[in-house]
Amino acid sequence: MPLTSLEIQNVRMYGHAKLSPDPHLNLIVGANASGKTTLLEAIHLLSVGRSFRSSQIEQIQKHSSTGLSVQGEISGAGVESGTQIGFVHTEHGRRASVNGLIQNQMSALAQLLPLQAISPDTHYEFRHSARHRRGILDWGLFHVEPDFLALWNRYRRIIQQRNAALKGAAKARHAWDQDLAVTGEELQRRRKNLTAHLQADFQHCCQELLEAGYEGELIFESGWKEGEDLAECLRQDDLRDRARGFTHSGPHRADLRVGLRAHSVPVDASHGQYKLLVIALRLTQIRNFIGPGSRRCCLLIDDLAAELDSEHRARLARLLSRLPIQLFVTATENALIERGLWPSHKTFHVEQGAIEEGA
Repeated sequence: MPLTSLEIQNVRMYGHAKLSPDPHLNLIVGANASGKTTLLEAIHLLSVGRSFRSSQIEQIQKHSSTGLSVQGEISGAGVESGTQIGFVHTEHGRRASVNGLIQNQMSALAQLLPLQAISPDTHYEFRHSARHRRGILDWGLFHVEPDFLALWNRYRRIIQQRNAALKGAAKARHAWDQDLAVTGEELQRRRKNLTAHLQADFQHCCQELLEAGYEGELIFESGWKEGEDLAECLRQDDLRDRARGFTHSGPHRADLRVGLRAHSVPVDASHGQYKLLVIALRLTQIRNFIGPGSRRCCLLIDDLAAELDSEHRARLARLLSRLPIQLFVTATENALIERGLWPSHKTFHVEQGAIEEGA
């Protein structure tokens, strides 16, 4: 759902800032270290309650302040026009709100403001973190399958209880095996089905971003021994699990990889090609979320020019301009993206905590 207004307080260098974004393209321009990325961080906080740059929220709070807040207004299909959403962090913890009402979970914001973020480090994180790779699949399932969050939370609770039992009474762990197997198999089935569903569209995105003759491939890897059910793997892993004090097999060890083929032959992706593969996967998830309906998604791209030459930037811009999304892009100069591709756009110039809308 598009953001129609954004107000931030005490986020890094910003004491207070307010802007009214465009529903299509928002270009945030400024010199390095001027505060461009911080605006994207604020939007990310408003959606998921955390930054894409730092795991410690205290690190993005303005120095000497007692807390930070981000407030926004959204509109669009499925929500009442002018719906207010907010995120506040103080010494007492985090708090999400919708139309002034406190929410029990941050997921309430994520459902109202679906968001993807692409930063200069996105492909590094994808390459080195299996948890991050699984999270990309789970984002898609969270937004398209209403009961997925309950399933994921159930699996997480069961495995935490089983791991605790492994460190305690020798027999207690078996009390969780059946529930773990049933829930884990269902979670794995959904991830595997989504990967298969995304495959064709992922290849289409790769064809638009990569050179002719190259194609992408999604590879899903099971979190336990191929061809066996999870219950049997838990039995086989019993001695190892008891010795190590944690559960070895399960969807918590599943993985998702991106591959590259040249004329149908697997090849090693270059640094730039790998980044484009990861971007293609993000955009494929957005296209799957949007589907044939009227849903909208917010996409943040930090430092559009990072490691992309002018030709690949132009290809990416053409692809982005055809998606029904609200886009926020940071750049050091206006010319790095062709704004005329979008039906409307706004440019915001930032400098050390000050924001000015301009041409």
